[in-house]
Amino acid sequence: MKKIFIILIISSLSLHAQQEKDSVSTEVINVVTSYKPTISDAFKANETPSIEISKKDKATIRYNIKSKPIKSVFKPYSGSYKKTPNIYSKPGYPDYLKVGYGNFGTPLVESFLHKRKDAHEGQIFLYNRASNGGIKNNILNDNFLKTEISLNYKNHKNTQKWEVGAVYKRDLINWYGTPYKSISYQEDVLHSIDEKQTYNHFLLQGSIALNQEWIEKSEARIEKFTDRLNSSESRFYFSPTFSIPLNEQKIKTKVILDILHGEFVNDYSQTKSINYGYLNFGAEANYPITRDNLSISLGAKLIYNSDLENKKGRIFIYPDIHANVTILNELLYAYGEFTGEVIQNSYQSITRVNPYVSPTLDIKPTSNTFKILAGFKGKITSTIHYNLNASYAQEKDKLLFQSNKNLTDGTNLVSNGYEAGNSFYVLYDNMKTLSLYGNLSASINKNIETGISLSLYSYSMKNETESWNLPPYIATGFVTYAYGKWNSKAEILSKGKRKDLLKDYNNLETIKELNAYVDLNLSTHYKFNRRWSAFLELNNVLNSNYEMYSNFRVQGFQVLGGGVYHFDF
Repeated sequence: MKKIFIILIISSLSLHAQQEKDSVSTEVINVVTSYKPTISDAFKANETPSIEISKKDKATIRYNIKSKPIKSVFKPYSGSYKKTPNIYSKPGYPDYLKVGYGNFGTPLVESFLHKRKDAHEGQIFLYNRASNGGIKNNILNDNFLKTEISLNYKNHKNTQKWEVGAVYKRDLINWYGTPYKSISYQEDVLHSIDEKQTYNHFLLQGSIALNQEWIEKSEARIEKFTDRLNSSESRFYFSPTFSIPLNEQKIKTKVILDILHGEFVNDYSQTKSINYGYLNFGAEANYPITRDNLSISLGAKLIYNSDLENKKGRIFIYPDIHANVTILNELLYAYGEFTGEVIQNSYQSITRVNPYVSPTLDIKPTSNTFKILAGFKGKITSTIHYNLNASYAQEKDKLLFQSNKNLTDGTNLVSNGYEAGNSFYVLYDNMKTLSLYGNLSASINKNIETGISLSLYSYSMKNETESWNLPPYIATGFVTYAYGKWNSKAEILSKGKRKDLLKDYNNLETIKELNAYVDLNLSTHYKFNRRWSAFLELNNVLNSNYEMYSNFRVQGFQVLGGGVYHFDF
């Protein structure tokens, strides 16, 4: 009996001890992170993220967090479908079909297909937008059409990554900008003007990135550009990039081969054809230096430019120096650059800026002799970012636009649709430019992003009396709002006054001043579910028929709406 009593006491103590052990509570730590990329991330891509961590007092638990900057790999794509943010889809629905219709007889069809399996990735992009025109007071057709088809294939492997792509673009425009206010055109003259122009652009491109010590990447492009009046341009570009080890750093060297050739059937006086050809061959090298809060990239560019038609060659040497200094971590950075380059102008690149040029152009390169830039950027608060800089540049053979001479007084017929004072040619001059730039972006809260920028320019010309068709300022601004199923955006653009030189049938020259303008655009998207969304775009809300170039007014208030269907191809 005594032994039984002792056993009961020991069992009771053991049970009591076990209950005491179980009374110790366990802590479950749930770490939840939610990252939603927004437009302002483009301003923050090179900054070390600042993470706030809530803390709780605990008697027996301590946390030590070793922070490490995360290198951003976000690269915004600036393709033609950038105005269709992929806000509708969640993982599983990466593809979409967008269909809409607007006033001025404007149908829109846009689609993106993407497929990835193992090391293979393919993309298809389709875009088609047209308009029947209807700009106020136009006496010629002003309809347009923009079409693009893009195919892309990527192969991801451990030792290499390569990519090939093909792009076809077709743009239909009209030389509709006649000086109808100063000239009265007879009906037979108007009927004789064939104002239609079409551009076709074919592009084949490829690149390969190798996981090797010396060779980093190689890329190549073949382009063909034609128009409705039998103008033709071909271009070949090849550029390998090498990394050469030196003193625990690497000298990055890029070799460039760029060959351009083109022809126009006639010059503006219809006396001869125009042929042009250029070869650019050279290299650029950079050596990085990092010391505490200072990073410098020392480099130079050496380019040989050959005029193949005139059998002339030139050698250009440019600096390529960049520096960044951290003054106050995340709050204030100073940066600067001393650079230069050759810009090989082409018929294709010129029409992207001004599609209303005549196919009678003088094509040659522009030499940016040097550009000196210095500025500051950083944060005012954790949600407000700024960027300020000033620059001074000197350019040789800067490309400018000016109106072609009008070959009719309204009573005589013209041979080509671009000869009625309704097209532009290019001219070149040496120019010095002083510019100031400021940018401010802010995240008001998790739903609202906003930003503004302002660029001011002061031009000094060597031969020309004016900096033809260049604005003294460009201002932009945007506000985005996202809440629930809604996503909206407002954008504003303003350009200052510009000047053009008009030449009439009697060789009388008149300087025309184009007024400054403001263009306000609004858009909104509503998501019904993961597959279906609706969109509405309001462009040129102020209903201003401002002039992009002399006599080329834009459409007034525009409304475009439709739906988007997302799916998994």
